[in-house]
Parts: sequence; C-alpha cells; structure tokens
Amino acid sequence: MAESTTSTSSIPSVMKAAQQSNCGEIRNVLTLRDDVPVPRKLSAKQILVRVHAASINPVDWKLLNGNLSLVIHPSFPHIPGADVAGVVVDIGSGVKRFQIGDKVYGNLGVYAGGYAEYACGNESMFALKPKNLTMEEAAAVPLACETSYQALFNKISPPVGAGSKIFICGGSTATGFFAIQLAKAVGAQVATTCSQRNFQLLKKLGYTITENKDEINNDQQQQLLVIDYNEKDFGQELKGQNYDVVYDCVGGEQQWISAQQILKQGGQFITIVGDDTKSVVSLKSIATIGSSIINRKFWSVFSSTHHGYILHFLSQTPEDLDDIRTNYIETDKVKPLIDTVYDWRKDGVEALHLLYEKSKSGKAQGKLILKIADEE
Repeated sequence: MAESTTSTSSIPSVMKAAQQSNCGEIRNVLTLRDDVPVPRKLSAKQILVRVHAASINPVDWKLLNGNLSLVIHPSFPHIPGADVAGVVVDIGSGVKRFQIGDKVYGNLGVYAGGYAEYACGNESMFALKPKNLTMEEAAAVPLACETSYQALFNKISPPVGAGSKIFICGGSTATGFFAIQLAKAVGAQVATTCSQRNFQLLKKLGYTITENKDEINNDQQQQLLVIDYNEKDFGQELKGQNYDVVYDCVGGEQQWISAQQILKQGGQFITIVGDDTKSVVSLKSIATIGSSIINRKFWSVFSSTHHGYILHFLSQTPEDLDDIRTNYIETDKVKPLIDTVYDWRKDGVEALHLLYEKSKSGKAQGKLILKIADEE
C-alpha cells in the first residue's frame, strides 16, 4: 500500500459531477455541474476516491434511458458511471484493505457515482490498480473484465482451462475481447464472431486472425478463429465441432440456436444478455425471460445433448479484481483496448453527451473513457 500523501483537509466541499435529472434522452436529462457536494460522510467500510478516469458500459446508457427502471430506481439528481480509477483520499473507520494514497480501480455498481471528481463506495468494490496500466486504462477494466472472468472461471463447471474449446459471440465487445484474452491465458482454444470492420481491433490483441477453421494448426495460442457474423452463421460453419462452452456477449435467440449446433454433449451456453437485445425490462420481458430459461433448463436435463443454459449476472468481489490484476494484467496476458478518451475539462458537457451517444451507437472499437483528472 502507498504512504499517505493527501490530507483530508484538502478535500473540497463541492465538486464537478455529471447530474442525471430523470430518465430519457441523453441531452435532455444529463448535465454537468460544478457545485455538487462531495460525499464526505463515510460509513465504516467506505472509501473516498479522487477519480482520475471513468468508463462507460452499455448498462449506463440503458439506465439513463430508463430501460431498466422497472428493477433499478435511482434517486434524482443522480450521478451515473460505475467503472472508475483513482486515488484513495479518505477511509472509513473500519477499512482494512486500503489506506490514503493507494491507487485503486473498481466498479461502483448500479447506483454508481463515478462521473465525478470524487466518488465513494464500499472497500469491497475496489482493488489496487494494476501497476502497468494508466488511470484511463485501469478504468476500462472492472465491469467488463470481471463479468467475463466470472462467466468463464466461476459460473462454468468445470471452469475454462487448458484444452477447453470456447466460442465467444461478440469478440469485439468489451466483455468479448476480455474473454478472448482470459481464455487464451489459461490455454483454451478460442473462436469468436465479429464484423469485418472489427477484425483489426482483434489483431491489436496480438493474435493471428484466421477465417478458416481448417487453417488452425498446432500454434493455437497465437491463432484466433474469427467468423464474420454478417457473412456466416457460426452454427453452420462449426457444426459438430464439439465446443465445451459458448459465451454469448451479444444476445438474441439465434445465438442459442446456433450454439446448440457446435456444443458437445453436456456443453454449456452462458449469456450475459439473453434473448432480448434491447434490454428493456418490462413485466412482459421478465415473464418471457423466465419461461425461456425454464424451458431451456428442462431440455438441458431431458434432451439427448444435455446442453446447459446459464444467464449470467455479475456479482462483485474484490478477490476477482485482485486476481485479474496480479495474474492476468500485470503479467501482460490481458490488456484493455481503448477507442476514445473524452475530457470534460476541455469539452464540458459535450464530452459526456458524446461518451453516451457513441456507446449507445454500438460502433466503439474498444472502451470509451471519461478523463476527469491528470495522473499524479
């Protein structure tokens, strides 16, 4: 841990922060203010972080739009933004894992508070920042990488490991490109889908891209089989290839249909999206999701193929972020990919609006970052 370098007396009473006034269109409900109170009253297990950088995830704009309002009800005005990286400037009386001056990264959860100069959260939401990443790079990691880490190593039984064959739907998504690297790091054979325009993005990970399954040779760890989903259906292309796992980062019923053609008997399908790619939670969608899961669970037991179906939601644990840091990022086995860094000090509220709009467009090639302060 770092030595204490910051006096709590230097923490201001107000800060610059994003403010969401309601659910709706981004430019109608999201503003930037410089008179928002700094959260100074910490509970025993909370830490206060001077935020240097934050990132956006699809859940952020879905929350802003109100897509998830049936299950998540933020109070307004609300500070959005879950993924952050920064420096600890104050700690609660019962905090054991950190001290003032520590550089950390973490996920503040659905009720967030990250798009601000200061953010507080339970110490369990954070881990020490990887030493080999900048603040902007570290902010790109928590939610997306931890989601894939848990999907591959905690939810799948047995976990993905040496010799596993895994197919990833949506390799150019943030969860997808982290999953590719995590699976490769433990010795798995990996194939994925993405559009032709994103092939170059996956090449940045350092793999040799091939579009032909017959070209995979003994050097599988440096090769990545990529199927352009606009041109081919992966189920038809890899039918009967006996994959152990299909990890779906895209959503839609077709992923499940295609997966059943390539999974081995007893193989597992795990999705972080489900059938509804719009992710608008309504009573109807909840009923539909529930019935489809029950149906698939039934057939996973009683059909001849026994394909498992798992709908995966992230459960935050600091141990996972610590393991990601020490065994994957600081060993250079996993790295974040960044598309654009926005800076509200230069562009004001427009930086926030563009951050959300590009994320919502689905055209980002890598993570989108909000820079809030310079490195110390």
